[in-house]
Amino acid sequence: MIGSISGQIKAKAARFDPSSYGRSDTSSVGRWFWEIDKVLLLLIATLIGIGLIAVAAASPAAGQRYSGGSVRFSELHYFYRQIVWIGVGLPVMIAISMMPRERAKRFSLAGAAFFLVLLAFVPILGPEVNGATRWIDIGIGQLQPSEFLKPFFVVAMAWLLSLREQDKTLPVFWLSAALLLLVGMSMITQAASTNTLIQSMVPDSLRGRVMAVYAMMLMGMSPMGALIGGALADRIGAPYTVVIGGSICVAGAIVFNMRLPALRVLARQLIDAQRPATTEAPVT
Repeated sequence: MIGSISGQIKAKAARFDPSSYGRSDTSSVGRWFWEIDKVLLLLIATLIGIGLIAVAAASPAAGQRYSGGSVRFSELHYFYRQIVWIGVGLPVMIAISMMPRERAKRFSLAGAAFFLVLLAFVPILGPEVNGATRWIDIGIGQLQPSEFLKPFFVVAMAWLLSLREQDKTLPVFWLSAALLLLVGMSMITQAASTNTLIQSMVPDSLRGRVMAVYAMMLMGMSPMGALIGGALADRIGAPYTVVIGGSICVAGAIVFNMRLPALRVLARQLIDAQRPATTEAPVT
């Protein structure tokens, strides 16, 4: 009796022994299971679940909106599409996460170069949809290179910048200088375009006042941002402050990019409204 109970206890205890679950397994699947960041995996699963709930809530309205004539979409058409793409994306995500580190670095570098070139061809090859050109038609569907470029670019740049620690002779300074040149050109282009657009959309009688408010918001907020950034850097450190600021900028750029088609339509309407009306001379 006692021996039987002891055997049962040992059997139950063996279930919690890590070695019984393949802790000593050196295969790619075994290493992946024990080395993967399980908290990050849980967060990804949570985001996927939240996305499914949001798509399920919006799918009936979207299906009804885009149905017309002989084209009919079921209420859960877009929900089913989301499930299909999740079924495609999850195995790809797991396969990439199982790659050896060196192979993942090379794969990210090649992917970043490929989609960066493809992104340059979007304005040439991509169709215009709702005033925006973001996609490339590949026959069986449409491809948005910018979405694929994001993860590849982050990993590739992190790898390139980290190589400085392994080899002090690498031209990381010149690489940073080239990136700063690109960022500087983008900032100048953005400032010139913004000034031109604002002055083109505003009536002559209000242009001075509107530009004054714009200049006050643009230059007046910089000292406040510097004050907040300095206080935050003093508490959590400069690197984390830069990461937080960059994340906020990226989030703002994503929101602006999502609203760009509607803003472009409004901007064109305002610009057209400021053009002088042309009248033809009466025919005598």
